[in-house]
Amino acid sequence: MNNTQQTAITYDVIGDVHGHHDKLTALLKKLGYSKVEGTWCQPGHKTVFVGDLIDKGPKPAKVLETVQKMVDAGSAMMVIGNHELNWIQDAADHTDDLLAFLDKTENHPCRHKLVSAYKYEPDRLIELFQWLREQPIYIDHPDIRVVHACWDEAAIATLKNAGIERLCHKALASYRDTYSGIYLAMDRVIAGCAHQFPSHLADRPKFRSIRFRFQWWPEDKVAINPIEGDVARINLPVPDAIKPPIFFGHYALTGTPDTLGANVASVDYSAAYGGPLTAYQHRAGQPLKPEHFVT
Repeated sequence: MNNTQQTAITYDVIGDVHGHHDKLTALLKKLGYSKVEGTWCQPGHKTVFVGDLIDKGPKPAKVLETVQKMVDAGSAMMVIGNHELNWIQDAADHTDDLLAFLDKTENHPCRHKLVSAYKYEPDRLIELFQWLREQPIYIDHPDIRVVHACWDEAAIATLKNAGIERLCHKALASYRDTYSGIYLAMDRVIAGCAHQFPSHLADRPKFRSIRFRFQWWPEDKVAINPIEGDVARINLPVPDAIKPPIFFGHYALTGTPDTLGANVASVDYSAAYGGPLTAYQHRAGQPLKPEHFVT
């Protein structure tokens, strides 16, 4: 792709859908997308999903089907969210045993809707599961950077240095090595969680840390939905304003969408809790502005 083609793209970055397929289709229409041969697309545009496609909402299966078609057709990209990671963590060892796979999938009550939707074609659910494992943990592109929860340069570097880009077998094995550098990096990037290691927990075989969610973006222009509970503040280095903008979701913000730094924006405005499914329309090479949010 040459530079002219790159700068012509508008990236429509969409927040946590969480199974709300009706909200997704309404937003795609508002963004100017239409269906061509069953797939949503728009010339000169690419949708970017920040993860958490599943759980909570009423139609997670339809969301997965819609997003897979868009990604496979080249009209969208996505990153993995913590809800996809949790599913993969639960069921990855059981894809050769259908009953065990379905049982592990239903470890989380929200996933009953997924299993029910594929009652008559459970093999299709495994196909979607395997497809999710091929999707990236982060997007680091000359035009745009995307994670589900936290863009931490050190954590991203840890994953890059280990050759971990997707939830492949190596990545999952490393993630399951609790308190390893890979586990801590993935937990930070995908779940927005940090760990403290107090001395009185040091001798425990498990649960040696205090795990907590944290807020990392530079500017407190919007609030986190109280239903999410307490979120600590960690001051990471301010993202370099000359680098590509960072987009993320995960934190269920409330209020009027706004930028959270010179080149930082969240697109999760509590669609899972009755809020609007939100997008940011980013024209490659242009500065972030509040008026580019679409709800």
